Amino acid sequence: MLKKMLEIVMVAVIVAGVAGAYFRWMGALPIAVTQTQKMSSFDVSGEGKVVVIPDQAVVSMGVQETGGNLKQVQEAVNKKMTSLSKSLKDLGIAEKDIKTTGYNYYPDWQNKSKFVAYASLSIVIRDMEQVSPVMDLVGSLGLDNVSGPTFGLSEDLMSKTVKEARSLAIDKAKAKAEELSGLAGMKLGRIVNVAEGTNRPQNYLMRDALPITGGGNSELKTTTPVEVGSSEVVVDVTLSYETL
Repeated sequence: MLKKMLEIVMVAVIVAGVAGAYFRWMGALPIAVTQTQKMSSFDVSGEGKVVVIPDQAVVSMGVQETGGNLKQVQEAVNKKMTSLSKSLKDLGIAEKDIKTTGYNYYPDWQNKSKFVAYASLSIVIRDMEQVSPVMDLVGSLGLDNVSGPTFGLSEDLMSKTVKEARSLAIDKAKAKAEELSGLAGMKLGRIVNVAEGTNRPQNYLMRDALPITGGGNSELKTTTPVEVGSSEVVVDVTLSYETL
């Protein structure tokens, strides 16, 4: 029993000695303290809006033939499509902007002894002066199922317009932040976050355009009046400020 107590005392002395040596050489044991800082922010939004004239148009044009001999019907469609493609290129439409979007043939459900063949093209018009001449082809070539023109912005113009609208939105947000903080007696620090909403190209306006019905109407051989109209590109920006 006495021997056991002596062993416990000796272990305690050894532990105390080691701990004392550690504190003398290494200092106090490190204690990790995590401190979080809650930051208040002041958010303000601005809208940038730019009105721009579309610089391209998209038109869909098709040809359709019906007959009792499928080969002859296909040949008739191919002939019209070849003529349409050539006419478009003669107007200055680049080959890369002429795309075949459909080619179908099927039995005429109202007359099973006949066949219907149909083909269509999608045309991108980059010169707005060529929109009317392209639409004139509807009558001169006897085209069917014509859709458009749908006006839009090219990639370059869209990028440039969005950049301009974004700059306006940020300027408006900064002006609003300065005004509101002044009225509220607040002091603002640096901008800590910027958030941008969806770019919203508004519907393009087209005025006085002649409705296109197709079918080879001779009246459509005259110059087709087309007004491009305008479009709005809108960008929303939210700025977050530190509050002092």
